[in-house]
Amino acid sequence: MTISAELMARLLAAAVQFSGLPAINVADLPPVETISAAALSAKMCPDRPGGCSSVAALFDTETYRIYLRDTLDMATPMDNSFLVHELTHVLQFKQFGDAYFSSCRKIIESEREAYRAQNNYLGSEGVDWREGFLLRFMQCPPEDGAAAEADPLGRDK
Repeated sequence: MTISAELMARLLAAAVQFSGLPAINVADLPPVETISAAALSAKMCPDRPGGCSSVAALFDTETYRIYLRDTLDMATPMDNSFLVHELTHVLQFKQFGDAYFSSCRKIIESEREAYRAQNNYLGSEGVDWREGFLLRFMQCPPEDGAAAEADPLGRDK
């Protein structure tokens, strides 16, 4: 899957528009790598990849890389909306740094923002579908020391 520079620029502009975060130069975007669903699940949830089998994309802050499932069709708004979601995380990372993703509550808030941008993009493209429904059921443990740093998605840090 090849993603054209024009598509990346358009999707980055959508992420900026719908997230309200400051724009970055397209040249400052991380590389995008397509990988199998199994490899993506293993990256997202190394201790229990079966729990992340529905993941379509991932922005890895440690390697500064976006991973996309190799079955996505970037010519369709539904599938390229996942890239808008991940580009929103890139904008968050550029604006606030890695600390923005350092606790359970921060991760949930970053996901809310990214799903909001993704869903607004889908609406602007005439797609009557919303992602992130299960996010409303995620909860963080009580804030008592290390428990507050747990990851609601079950990933190791």
